[in-house]
Amino acid sequence: TVSNSAGTVTSNAATLTVNTPPSITTQPVSQTVIVSQTASFSVAATGAAPLTYQWNKNGTAISGATSSTYTTPATTSSDNGAQFTVIISNSVGTVTSNAATLTVNTPPSISAQPISQTATAGQTASFSVTASGTSPLSYQWNKNGTAIGGATSSSYTTPVTTTADNGAQFTVTVSNSAGSVTSSAATLTVNVAPSITTQPASQTVTVGQTATFSVTASGTTPFSYQWQKNGVAISGATSANYTTPATSSSDNGAQFTVTISNSAGSATSNAATLTVNAAAVAPSISTQPASQTVPAGQTATFSVTATGTAPLSYQWQKNGTAVSGATSSTYTTPATTTSGSGTQFTVTVSNSAGSATSNAATLTVTSYVLTATPSSFSLSAQAGGAVLTQTVSINDTTPGPLPFTLSTDKSWITLSATSGTTQSGGTPMQFSVNPSGLAAGTYSGNIFVTASGVTNSPLAIPVTLAVSPAVAPSITTQPLSQTVTAGQTATFAVVATGTSPLTYQWQKNGTTISGAASLSYTTPATISSDNGTQFTVTVSNSAGSATSNAATLTVNAATPGALAPSTTSLSFGNVIVSSNSVLGVNFTNSGSVNITVSNVTISGAGFTASGVSNGQIITPGQVVTLNVTFAPAATGSTTGNVTVASNASNSPTSISLSGSGVLAHSATLSWTASTSTVIGYNVYRGPVSGGPYTLVNSSLVAGTQYVDSTVLAGQIYYYVATAVASGNVESTYSNQVSATIPTP
Repeated sequence: TVSNSAGTVTSNAATLTVNTPPSITTQPVSQTVIVSQTASFSVAATGAAPLTYQWNKNGTAISGATSSTYTTPATTSSDNGAQFTVIISNSVGTVTSNAATLTVNTPPSISAQPISQTATAGQTASFSVTASGTSPLSYQWNKNGTAIGGATSSSYTTPVTTTADNGAQFTVTVSNSAGSVTSSAATLTVNVAPSITTQPASQTVTVGQTATFSVTASGTTPFSYQWQKNGVAISGATSANYTTPATSSSDNGAQFTVTISNSAGSATSNAATLTVNAAAVAPSISTQPASQTVPAGQTATFSVTATGTAPLSYQWQKNGTAVSGATSSTYTTPATTTSGSGTQFTVTVSNSAGSATSNAATLTVTSYVLTATPSSFSLSAQAGGAVLTQTVSINDTTPGPLPFTLSTDKSWITLSATSGTTQSGGTPMQFSVNPSGLAAGTYSGNIFVTASGVTNSPLAIPVTLAVSPAVAPSITTQPLSQTVTAGQTATFAVVATGTSPLTYQWQKNGTTISGAASLSYTTPATISSDNGTQFTVTVSNSAGSATSNAATLTVNAATPGALAPSTTSLSFGNVIVSSNSVLGVNFTNSGSVNITVSNVTISGAGFTASGVSNGQIITPGQVVTLNVTFAPAATGSTTGNVTVASNASNSPTSISLSGSGVLAHSATLSWTASTSTVIGYNVYRGPVSGGPYTLVNSSLVAGTQYVDSTVLAGQIYYYVATAVASGNVESTYSNQVSATIPTP
């Protein structure tokens, strides 16, 4: 406006535009990816538009990377550790972000697989693996596919091996943050030193004969053998058996041993003695065969004792005819029959010097019979009725046990077992008679007992069954009505008569209940909707069915439990006037019934409640949070209460409230501008003199003054400032100043 004594004039308005340089509000964040994945970096900045962006990798501009976000190509291991920055520019200036680091993890790769090992039982074996990939690598060794506890390094040494470890497969899984890889299987071979299981046996021969010694051993094959005579190795005697040359009297008493060897060790046998007798002596019978008496169906055994130069050979004869295969010092006949009674048995004993024939022994075969107790059965049942189980005792007149078999000629007779052996006092055998499917009438059948060596086999045991008409079910005790509380179960029962078997089927309101097929039924846990339900049961058999009277289920509602608060008071302390503080109290339904909130009331200036509303339902075990906000409008102490009314057993539930309103304070700081070129300032604050200090401002302070409005009454604060140059280069701390905040 221009004025003089003649008047004034005002110009047109001119607009002042103030452009601000870029300022980064969110720095790029370092990223970690797996090889071949991409990584994305982003930045947020303020300042006069338009803003331009240029991303750099390790200080070199990335072509085309000119937006606020940048996504790399698929990464390789060479990208690991790369530094990414972004330069943001406008017409006023530029700013460079902090560097964000790209970490590229490489999955493990096995370069040297575990190698199969061979150990001797009692030794250990070691396996190892070589792998590459991003550190740290972790290892887990496995035996036959099962993880080995504590085997978590690149090598693994087994405990002392046993034969059970032979053939075990060992693998190792190598893992890192990028993945895992499992090695090829390495096999553990456990060699076992020889162990002699059958020692060489001493031998007796006659002068001029040979003798054969043999050995049996266990352990890892192949074995090598070396026989010794009186401690001296025998040339060419390198197998599991050794046969001497023709013996002479000088060989008598010679000691023969054998050493067995393999890759794991060796074992030497006990000594076997060679006895060489003079010329052979013809057999002489010292104990003659004795005559035998046996019942028909059993066997008879004859034996002989003879002396003479070994080996002795034997041949038994029956009535003068050689018995095929009867060539030992004893002979047992096949099962005898009465036709064999009176047979004569002899035996001829022979060696290289001659033979001798025994006296005759006579075989006497006696006759025996089977018995059954009871000898017959007369049974009665109802048509379609239950199975009848009976027991018969089988015996015989022989002096010892006699095997027998059982069979029947009727399908309505079932045998529990089809064979047995007689014993003293008789052998009990069970059978059952099933009238199911038989009409009224009289039926006859038999059980047959068959045995060898008895004169009355097979023995028939008659079974007579009189079947009368079936009787339909009749209910003698009706189900009773039941009263329970919701959540409990209820049990109904019925008693009925009639031809067995009886079947049962319970119904609920006329609908069949699946699985409810016994004479009693227990409901699941009841709910209020089950109140008034009608339960009946139908009892059936082959003759008909009967349905019970209805029993009523009364379900009474359960009584709600307590609504338990986590605290009975909330204290907000000092709250700045015109601000607020929020505290919560948890309420838990500790009962088994839903609780319904009817009303939430609150008293006291500045207190309000939220989180629990009128009509809200709290289920059993549920926890709800009532939030109370204190927003004082004036200074001073305030008390109040928040009350929750419900159908809980402890309703109403009240929580006492307290708090004080206090005035807000601030501290104003000012400083002399830096003589260097800076882009702004940072202000730091600490609770004690000399630090440590915490940054107060959220963004650089452009001027030389800062107001800290986060201080609290009655506290002392200590402040320092720094200057920040381009590239976020920050100076050292300034001198310290203190501020004492008054108490309201």
